Amino acid sequence: MFGQILVAVDGSPTGNRGLKAAIGLAADQKGALSILHVVNDMSAVAQIGDTGYVPPAFVDDLLEELRKNGRRILAKASALARASGVEPTERLVETRGGSIADAILAEARRLRVDVIVLGTHGRSGLRRVLMGSGAEAVLREARVPVLLVRSPERSARAVPASARGRKRGKQKPGG
Repeated sequence: MFGQILVAVDGSPTGNRGLKAAIGLAADQKGALSILHVVNDMSAVAQIGDTGYVPPAFVDDLLEELRKNGRRILAKASALARASGVEPTERLVETRGGSIADAILAEARRLRVDVIVLGTHGRSGLRRVLMGSGAEAVLREARVPVLLVRSPERSARAVPASARGRKRGKQKPGG
C-alpha cells in the first residue's frame, strides 16, 4: 500500500519519533524510505536578527553550518533505519526563502511518495498562532496521506493524569 515513504527529520525527539514510525512502516510495508532534512535559510536570517549590516561571508558560513548539521542528522537517521533492516535514501534540501512545509511538499511530489510521515509538537491555541505549524501546512496541502506522530511530551499529556497512575486492569470504584 505504501511503497514510497517520505519522512522529514530535524534531529529533535519529536522528529525522531516520526522517523521511528516511518522505519516501522517501511519495514512492515516493504516500502522504500526517503529521509529528508530541510535547511531553512530563513532560520539563518532569524538567528542574525536585526543587527544592521551583516557581511555576506557570515551568512554563508552560517548556512554551511546548517548544511553540516543537516548531513549529521541524516547520517544518524539513516544509521537507525539500517539498524532496523531498512535501507533508506537521504535528501538534504534548502528552503530558498520558502517554508519548510513547501520544501517537504515539493520533495513529496518529486519522489511521488505514497505517504508523508512527520513528527509534530501538537501545538494548539496561541502557541500555534505564534509559532506556526509546519505539520499542519503539510497536512492541509498534501496530495497523499500524512501520518503525524506526536511529541513525547504531548503524547503523555493526552492521557488524563488519573489514568496514568492506575495499574493495568484495576480501576477506581465508580470508574
